[in-house]
Amino acid sequence: MSTDPYIWIAAILTLCVFSFLYKDTVAFAVVEHLLVGLSAGYMLVTYWNNVFFAELVQPLLRDGLGKEAHLWCAAILCLMWAGKYADKTKDIYRLALAFWVAVDVGLTIPNMLEADVLSQIAGTANLSFDGDLRQVVGNLVLALGTMAALFYFFFSLPHEGAFGVVAKGGTMVLMVSFGATFSYTIMSRVYLLIGRLVFLLRDWLGII
Repeated sequence: MSTDPYIWIAAILTLCVFSFLYKDTVAFAVVEHLLVGLSAGYMLVTYWNNVFFAELVQPLLRDGLGKEAHLWCAAILCLMWAGKYADKTKDIYRLALAFWVAVDVGLTIPNMLEADVLSQIAGTANLSFDGDLRQVVGNLVLALGTMAALFYFFFSLPHEGAFGVVAKGGTMVLMVSFGATFSYTIMSRVYLLIGRLVFLLRDWLGII
C-alpha cells in the first residue's frame, strides 16, 4: 500500500463519494460541501488574480486617467453590483445586471450562430459525393437526415401526408442525435469511474 499521505487523503475522499452508492451518507455530504467550497475558493482566487486585479485594478492604478480611463466604467459597474445588499439600492444593481446580461447575450449569440448554425449549414452544403461508395452513402444520409430534421421544425404546415413522413424521419434523426449525446455523456462518466478505480487499486492499494 502507498505511504504517501496525500494519496491516502484522496483515497478516503474517493471512498466517501462512493458511499453514495449505498445511500446519502454524512461522508458524502461532507465531501460534497468540501468540493463546492474548494471550487468556489479556487475560482474566486483565479478571477481575482487573473481578471479583476490584473485587468482592472492594476491598469487603473498605473494609468487610470490616461488610455485606461475607460476601465472606470467597469469599476462603476462593479460597485453597482454591491447595491443588491441594500433595499434602497436594488434598482442600481438591476441596472448593472441588465447591462451584463445584454453584453453576454450580444457576445454569445453571434458566436453560437456561427459555430452551431452557419458552420453546420456550410458543412452540409459542401458535402462531396465523389469517392468510394461508403463515403457517398454516408454523405447522402447526412444530407437527407439534416433536411429531414429541418422539416420537423417547419410548423407552418400540418405534419400530414408525405410532409408528415419526412417530419417523422426528422424526429428519428433528432432522437439518434440525442441518444449519441447521452451515450457520450455516460461514456465520459464511466471513464472517470475507471480512473478512480485504477487510482484506488494501483496507487493506493498497489494491487495492480
